[in-house]
Amino acid sequence: MTSATKNAPVYNLLPVNLKVDGRNVLVTGGGKQALKEATRFIDYGARVEVIAGRFATELEDLRAAYSNKLTLTKREVNESDLERIKSGHFFMVATAGRDISENERLLNAALEAKVLCASNDFNADCDIVFGQSVKRGHLKLAVSTDGVSHALERALIGRIEGMLVNDIDRYVLFLNALADKLKKATEDQTFSQEQKQEFLRELAESEDIYRAVSRGNFDEARRLTDQILSGTHQENGEETPVRA
Repeated sequence: MTSATKNAPVYNLLPVNLKVDGRNVLVTGGGKQALKEATRFIDYGARVEVIAGRFATELEDLRAAYSNKLTLTKREVNESDLERIKSGHFFMVATAGRDISENERLLNAALEAKVLCASNDFNADCDIVFGQSVKRGHLKLAVSTDGVSHALERALIGRIEGMLVNDIDRYVLFLNALADKLKKATEDQTFSQEQKQEFLRELAESEDIYRAVSRGNFDEARRLTDQILSGTHQENGEETPVRA
């Protein structure tokens, strides 16, 4: 097991789900770490600009595949970029370059402008540090050790994915099939916020649904979901279940 960067602080980090879809994200650096960050943000719908003096071939290939979401600006970071950060043009700034002083300038500009900033360097003064994660459709699992050990994070997420891959993939199919129904249920104005939370809690904790999905019996899982939703409506004075 390897530890985090020497003398790096250990934070008690708050796990969050962050909406970046359609938002502008700046990534600096043109190497493997920049590729990783750009790919991550594109995968979640962000519009990404990467600035660097030169780019890895993989980044050029990524731009060819996602020309509508990725812009590569081939030059060094300059004052106009700092001004764009300070003006709020970017929702987030992620430093992935090797120049520590340049990274600090970018993060300081983001902090001054109250723009979210991210870095893979636990010594950096930033808002967000990404742990290891796996994504299957609408289902995401993440592991963080608060920077204590990146190797342990990778090992744990690998073991979780290996042990649960079949269950994960079945749940992804189930969630995709129920996406519209769940959205309608949570947007239903006849539900109170407490009832919506109760419905989602029961859905997540149902052992019967878990067993049905694990067996690949989606019809049974949907029936049980309707049963929970119907029960919530009856508590709210409705007599008939909601159908998708």
